[in-house]
Amino acid sequence: MSRTMSYYDLRDALAQTGCPVCRLTARDAEHYLDGLLWESVNDPDVRDKIRQARGFCHEHAWQLSRAGGSLGVAILMHDVLRSVLKAMESSRFHALPAFSLRRARESLDRTQPAAATADLVARLNAKAECPVCIQAGQMERIYLSTLNDHLLEEDGLLSAYETSDGLCLTHFRLTLTLIQEEAVLDAFLIAQRTVWGRLVADLGEFIRKNDYRFGDEPWGSESDAWIRAVGALCGAQRRVGRA
Repeated sequence: MSRTMSYYDLRDALAQTGCPVCRLTARDAEHYLDGLLWESVNDPDVRDKIRQARGFCHEHAWQLSRAGGSLGVAILMHDVLRSVLKAMESSRFHALPAFSLRRARESLDRTQPAAATADLVARLNAKAECPVCIQAGQMERIYLSTLNDHLLEEDGLLSAYETSDGLCLTHFRLTLTLIQEEAVLDAFLIAQRTVWGRLVADLGEFIRKNDYRFGDEPWGSESDAWIRAVGALCGAQRRVGRA
C-alpha cells in the first residue's frame, strides 16, 4: 500500500507526547488560519462561508490572535458583524395571544425559548459550521483512516503506537468505527490496553507518592500522569492563539 504524507505525519506524531491526532489536527487548524489571514482574507467565497458560519467557533476564533494578524482579523470581523447587523434589521417583538397554548407553556416552563423572539434568533443562528472545524474534521478522518490502513502492514504503525501515548478516548472510539478486519481490531485493542495500562500504573504511583509516608522518594515518569490522564480521556489541551 502506498504511503501518503499523512502516514509520515502520523508516524512522527506518535513519537511525541499526547494523542497524535489531536496534535495533528491542531497543527492543521493553525496552518489553515495562517493561510486564511495571509492569503484569503479578501477571497469572496471564503468570506461568504465565514459569514454563513457567523464567524468561527469559540476555540478557533481566539486562535486567530497572532502576531501580524490584526488587520486580517479586523477585516473578517467587520464583514461578519455587518452581516449580523443586517440580520437584525426590521426585528420586532412577536407577541403571542394572551390565552394561547404556546404562551401558557412558556409561562409554566421558563426554559422554553420565547416565541416572541424566535424569528430574530433564527436569523442570527449560524447557517454553516465553523470553516476551521470543517477543515480539521476532514483532516481528522484522513489521519484515523491512515492509522487503520497502515497499522498492521510490514514496518507499519503498530510498534510506534505501542510505545506512544496512544489516541485519546474520542479518537479511539472514532477509529473503532472504521475497522473492518478482526486482526486489525485485535492488534488495536491490545496496543491501546498496553498504552492505558502504563498510564494507570503511573497514576497509581503518582497517588502513592503523594502519601506522606513515601514523600521522600524521587519522582519519575509518573510526575505528570495526572495531566496525561486528562488528555487521554478528554483530548489534548488546545492552544488559544500564539505570539
